[in-house]
Amino acid sequence: MPVDSYGNEIWVQQELFTCSWGVNSGFKHLQEELDCLVPFQGMCENPRTKNKCLEKYRQASNAAYDLFNNGLWNKKPLFKKIFGFAPSTRYATSVSWKQWEERVEEIFTPIMIAAAKEQGVV
Repeated sequence: MPVDSYGNEIWVQQELFTCSWGVNSGFKHLQEELDCLVPFQGMCENPRTKNKCLEKYRQASNAAYDLFNNGLWNKKPLFKKIFGFAPSTRYATSVSWKQWEERVEEIFTPIMIAAAKEQGVV
């Protein structure tokens, strides 16, 4: 348990759900199931009809990965199109990354839920 400068224990409220790379930990199981449905390369089959939400999930997942793994070096325009912002990662701090994770999670979770409903995973 953390202590203050006087040696007193400090009670800290922990987050109920954390997010890692924009995925809320409460929905990690959905991400894993949807990732099994997404092709290793290329678009999903029938991306404009029966797999429309799954294709959007695939694109959002790839764009989020590019932010957290490559600093938006490869998919910045796609990221901005999906998430509505495109941060400059050049001088990013740990606070910046945490804020971006939270912003991505707010947008990515509804995309993931829609894809899970469409695919009958929920």
